[in-house]
Amino acid sequence: AEVPEPPDNDAFTIMAAIQILRRAIRAAEQTGRPAPAEWAATAEQLYLPIRADGVIAAHDGFRVSEPKGATPSPLAGLFPYDHPSPEGERQKTLDFYLQHWEAYVGAPMFPALYATWAAMAGDRDLSLKLFGEGYAAYDQGRFHQCLEYRPDHPDSQVRAGPFFANIGGMLLGLMLGLTGVVIDDGDPQTWSRRPIVLPRGWTAIEIGRVWVRGRPMRLSATQGAARAELRPL
Repeated sequence: AEVPEPPDNDAFTIMAAIQILRRAIRAAEQTGRPAPAEWAATAEQLYLPIRADGVIAAHDGFRVSEPKGATPSPLAGLFPYDHPSPEGERQKTLDFYLQHWEAYVGAPMFPALYATWAAMAGDRDLSLKLFGEGYAAYDQGRFHQCLEYRPDHPDSQVRAGPFFANIGGMLLGLMLGLTGVVIDDGDPQTWSRRPIVLPRGWTAIEIGRVWVRGRPMRLSATQGAARAELRPL
């Protein structure tokens, strides 16, 4: 969150940094270049603040009652950065920040991902609700502009749009979040990592053509399926 005094050990920054360092090390291996030993050491030694209840804290000394304390930044470490938290820690973190969605939704950017986070927590009803509250409610006439702030947000002084961070967040959630696809250097058939949980009433997400390493493929994620499917066209 944008605050006057940046906190120590910001969880989102740390979770993203760990993943970026690990991917950089892998890229070095693939290109035959030596990765500095400091990269692996740093990734292992970065400190992620965890509360006594097992929830990832947004930063050192975090209190949800602080200004912008409802900001779900640790959830962005889980998706789209795919930080590999243990299942219990992941679930507790999702549940905790999702409880406070009403105190944050209406702001830009993160709310477009709420539907994905609720689905990751296994709550289809909340996922549907937050697709509406966190994205669809930003859609305004004329021409279906996606606004930066929801019009009922206290910081919404001018209806500014189209705001592509919100649109991009919605597309990111649909294509990779709700489908559970994690793109890496492995076999594309291993990219689907999570059971498919979609917003209540949704039966499937179908993308007729995506390009995977120069080949056209079809992506299908059916509610209740063990994994999404990538099929060559």
